[in-house]
Amino acid sequence: MRLFFLVLAFAAAGALLRAQSSVPVLLRPLPAQSMATTTPPITIALTDYFAVPGVNGARFVHYDTIFGVFGVELRTDFAPRHVANFLNYVASGAYTSSFFHRAASFDNSAVSIVQGGGYTYTLPLQFLTVPKQAPIALEYSLVNARGTLAAARTTDINSATSEWYFNTRDNSTILGPANGGGYSVFGRVLGTGMTVVDRIAALPRFSATSVNPAFGELPLRNFSGGAFDQNHIVIVNSIREVGLFPALTGRSHVEFTVQNSAPQSVVTSLSGSNLTLGGIAGGNATVTIRATDVNGNFAEGTFAVTVSGAGGGVPAITTQPAPQVVASGSTTVFGVTATGAVSYQWARNGVTLTGATNATLIIPSAVAANAGSYTVAVGGAAGTTVSDPATLTVVPATPGAGRLVNLAIRTAAGTGAQTLIVGFAVGGAGTSGAKPLLLRGVGPSLAQFGLSGALADPVMTVFQGETTIATNDDWSGDAQVLARARQVGAFDLVAGGRDSALAHSPAAGAYTMQVVGKAGGTGLALAEIYDATAAPGATVPRLINVSARTQVGTGGDILIAGFVIGGTTGRTVLIRAIGPALTGFGVPGVLADPRLQLFEGDRVIRENDNWGGDLQLTTVGAGVGAFALSDSSSRDAMLLVTLAPGSYTAQVSGVNNGTGVALVEVYEVP
Repeated sequence: MRLFFLVLAFAAAGALLRAQSSVPVLLRPLPAQSMATTTPPITIALTDYFAVPGVNGARFVHYDTIFGVFGVELRTDFAPRHVANFLNYVASGAYTSSFFHRAASFDNSAVSIVQGGGYTYTLPLQFLTVPKQAPIALEYSLVNARGTLAAARTTDINSATSEWYFNTRDNSTILGPANGGGYSVFGRVLGTGMTVVDRIAALPRFSATSVNPAFGELPLRNFSGGAFDQNHIVIVNSIREVGLFPALTGRSHVEFTVQNSAPQSVVTSLSGSNLTLGGIAGGNATVTIRATDVNGNFAEGTFAVTVSGAGGGVPAITTQPAPQVVASGSTTVFGVTATGAVSYQWARNGVTLTGATNATLIIPSAVAANAGSYTVAVGGAAGTTVSDPATLTVVPATPGAGRLVNLAIRTAAGTGAQTLIVGFAVGGAGTSGAKPLLLRGVGPSLAQFGLSGALADPVMTVFQGETTIATNDDWSGDAQVLARARQVGAFDLVAGGRDSALAHSPAAGAYTMQVVGKAGGTGLALAEIYDATAAPGATVPRLINVSARTQVGTGGDILIAGFVIGGTTGRTVLIRAIGPALTGFGVPGVLADPRLQLFEGDRVIRENDNWGGDLQLTTVGAGVGAFALSDSSSRDAMLLVTLAPGSYTAQVSGVNNGTGVALVEVYEVP
């Protein structure tokens, strides 16, 4: 759909709405708190103290683009029909793998709008039109100021469907009511998100009407002419609805984090936008709360907490059980962490569950009858604390159920003991055939992210046992590698670079991928494994285990393993950080005491220091084929957790800044 501009003059009518320049702020100081170890925890609603000034809309979305993520406030108060129409497209996934197809200048100078929502792309490369819903009648109330989001239409004022545009300049006159009734503004960019939009507007524009008549002003990146492809279009990975501040479920535009100077005296935990404080021993603490938006803008508040009394007070829950949506027949895990806990008792819909007396509740082969609201009562020396309720939803099993789809390890690599070794296993009950994967050993292309000291010439080799089954030195622009990278959303490798990459399709089994420096080179490297299955099916093999072994240092040299849960439902995974147990395999210089932290974004959602010989972990580990830990008192670390679809990082560091070789493993738990 192309915008038509009929009149270039006359003053615009309507309310003024400009892009949000405001960022999170502290409305008023957080008050000092006093408590005793024998009193119940204190809960503070952080939204009483933090705000985003000027925000009036009730609905918000995040645009995830090739140039970064930014937030948009949707104005249901001025354009309710357009907001509802837009969110219908968002909920259906219509904008996933779409792109900005137009950047128009109304006066032959700077770009006035950037437009999208009309087309998606698939591989092998073809462009598809977004299926249209019924058109929406004009709702002109807000002017087309810079930073606003508006609906595209034809000369028919009631013709808006899927397409939208961002005003990159003040278009309040040219797109006002004198221009065929005006154009409906229904949102505005939040915070500093216009830096992303402006980057799109600054791109060169090309005419590609031979591909599609609507591509006459197509913005393209890294393009100098000739045929363009998916490496050049400005991709919108997805648009999804979020909250302004955290709730118990879902994502938000602003996230809270907490720093506590005296965790030995007071425990702090975040649940949605609520901060809970629990006194565990006499002392004083300084607590700092930071509210950070998606573009990194933040506000902080600091307050003092005084705890009176000796240790052994009422338990304080530091990590609440998380709601779960899982496919029928899959394992589900609820977990809680608390200080001062001496007992646990889980309940479903208020009814005590017999034998459910551990910090972790495992529900194997969940079915509809297991659905409900779960809580855990944590008992301590001076009382009991009951967790927030966590809902379990069990949906029919489909081929698109949750699964591991990506692992990425960034660390120092070289030769010999510095060889970067990544393992993966392909299979799954009832599956057969080959598994399409994209494997990459990245060095030189890391420079585009501002990283220095990258491995100049990585060489990647894939083994099954001791047999070499594939190898690559320089990827050399391989067309199949490029196609799979676009399919899975991997970042672009520098053209003509010495990174290594393979489009590989192994059969079921266990494999290792090694990345070394050519001619003895050393440096920073990134090893990646991507599930490149075009359409998941019940019999299509899955990545059922991914792992990496490398040297763990301190600071920026700890072991960081990123992984992605794909699909439509949660997936339970067993994550292990193995150090001491590696000595049984003859590995020298192991990390003596690994600490395992699981992050979602910048937020720690679970962590473990020593696994403590937990029999539940032993049983689950045996079920997924993990090698057994013979010493139940070893300082290896483990987590068993059900994760919603999304991106996560498992970070392995040494307690007291210890260093050494460690193995991180992520297993699918069926």
